[in-house]
Amino acid sequence: MRTGGCFLIAALLLTTCATPPAAEQTAAPAPRIDCTTDPALTPQDLEAGTLLRTTVEAGPLFGTAAAGTPAASCRIGSDAGAVTLDYTFGNGAAMRVRRDARIEYTSQEVRPAAPPTENAVAILTRTERSSFAPDGCGMDWAKPETAAATDEPASSDTIYRGDVCNCQARIRTDASGRIVSLVFRSAC
Repeated sequence: MRTGGCFLIAALLLTTCATPPAAEQTAAPAPRIDCTTDPALTPQDLEAGTLLRTTVEAGPLFGTAAAGTPAASCRIGSDAGAVTLDYTFGNGAAMRVRRDARIEYTSQEVRPAAPPTENAVAILTRTERSSFAPDGCGMDWAKPETAAATDEPASSDTIYRGDVCNCQARIRTDASGRIVSLVFRSAC
């Protein structure tokens, strides 16, 4: 009986002194900031930009850019008929999204302030699945191509291609091998 009593007391002490579940320890999400808008936007482009914003902010690449910090700025604009979203974050990261509904083209590019703590392929795989739920766009993650970046000297791109909607994922690294951008794009 004495052993059982000691066990009960130990169990009670552990229960009352245990760390609360992770869900109770998480802070409330940062408030959503207002986006500035290009005054030349049509009402249709503004609506499309607002819908795109909701989708993007729920996605893996946005979370990677934010890395736990709130967006510092957001802008909805238009570029040659495509709706654009431009974000900067408190940690120094940036994200640019471009959506041209006429050709069903979408591009999301994140320039993190520091290399992601999570594996870049895992982030892009989740992005593929969120963009082309539930099975993705047929990305071949086992056979990447590597090419020199044409717009950034001394950088290289690891490129993954899918067989649906010309989807493509890119991991750009600088000369030291540091990840400087993650890109996911498609055109159906």
